[in-house]
Amino acid sequence: MKGWPLRLKVTLWSVLVGALALLLFGGVVGVAMRRSSLSHLDEALRHEAKDFFESMREHTSPNLWKDQNEVRELFGLVRSLYAFNVEQPPGTSVYRTRSLGNASIPDGPDGTPFTTTIDGDKVRVLQVTHNDVRVRVAADLGPIENIERTLWLTYAALLPLTLLFIAFGGMWLSKKALSPVEQIAAAAERISAQQLDHGLPLPGTNDEIGHLTDVLNEMISRIRVSFEQARRFSADASHELKTPLTIIRGEIEASLRSGPLPPVVEKTMLDLLEETGRLIHIVESLLILSQADAGKFNIELGPVDLGAFMEELVEDVEILAAPRGITLNTNFETGVFVKASAQFLRQVLLNLFDNAVKYNQPDGEIRAKLVRQNGQAIFTISNTGANISPDDRERIFDRFHRADRSRERSTGGQGLGLSICREIIRAHGGEISLEPSVQGWTCFRFSVPLCEIPHVTAAASV
Repeated sequence: MKGWPLRLKVTLWSVLVGALALLLFGGVVGVAMRRSSLSHLDEALRHEAKDFFESMREHTSPNLWKDQNEVRELFGLVRSLYAFNVEQPPGTSVYRTRSLGNASIPDGPDGTPFTTTIDGDKVRVLQVTHNDVRVRVAADLGPIENIERTLWLTYAALLPLTLLFIAFGGMWLSKKALSPVEQIAAAAERISAQQLDHGLPLPGTNDEIGHLTDVLNEMISRIRVSFEQARRFSADASHELKTPLTIIRGEIEASLRSGPLPPVVEKTMLDLLEETGRLIHIVESLLILSQADAGKFNIELGPVDLGAFMEELVEDVEILAAPRGITLNTNFETGVFVKASAQFLRQVLLNLFDNAVKYNQPDGEIRAKLVRQNGQAIFTISNTGANISPDDRERIFDRFHRADRSRERSTGGQGLGLSICREIIRAHGGEISLEPSVQGWTCFRFSVPLCEIPHVTAAASV
């Protein structure tokens, strides 16, 4: 139930609460109605018993129970729907109504109505003893039970319709109540790092939704300020570090060219040159990312024959793959022209091929493919090796995230390569993604729009 939509949950809870309320209401009404009916019936039985004893005072004949006329006159004040059983003295039956047949009314507590069964029929009985005469008055409970049965059948028939009405009502109310939340969610989805100045729409109400919107807008404002400070720091630091690092690299290169150096000094200088180059690469990457965050990552695009471009690049990749015995299989369509920056596109391809080599298994395989599809140039690159975990798949393009931390030192890198690739591809109007793949394979895919140009012109531009 945790994964169910909130609207469905509200509807189901409405139906559940409604069903419990209706059942409780029906039970209370049923019990109250039965008690009321029994109370009225008990009162009627008391009146019948009272009328009987009042009539007895007027009939004191010793042959009372043998004379039918006397009996008929005695019961002239009582109703025919009641059954009587008279004992005089108690324990000696002297009269019972014909409706009882051969049956008799069972004995019970004196003065307190009780329920019993006579010949399979449920009856309500009142027993009263007065002046050596005991009378039992009984009334059939069938009419009351018929009314109760009719009521419960009607209730059972109407309950599903009522619950259906509650379900539709719950759906309508949940849709009405959650509509502002859905608008807030839709607006929040449109907010990105480049659009933090766009707040959530105010619902114009003073309720909980309005308060939530105000709180979220204040949070977005704080995030915008913090993000702007971080972006500005990243851009400023990158600019400030790039120049001295370039100077350091130049000085190291000049020292290495100046003449023979002691082996230890030469090794130290080469290590410093390598680390300086790595720092410069980090600074350039951070500068690109800060420009992308600010929406100022603008690159010059021109026609590029992507297939021919990749064929040239593969020669360099084969050199990297050869020491580990990795086989490189390519399938590039010809004449795939895109409007791109050759410099930045080369950076993306080198990063993807470099990852495919680094994270491959010894004597593994790399498969690269380029096709045209629906106005897009589609490039896919797959490599053998350990699969990426589900958690890492979701964060694979996050900055400074590395899926294989155990190989961090051996493979190098800072976890910025794929983030840079995503920003570059987006700047080209395309998308890059980690594709689902079979066990033992990792596959990346990017697409950029095709550029339809004359073949001769395109070839010259490359």
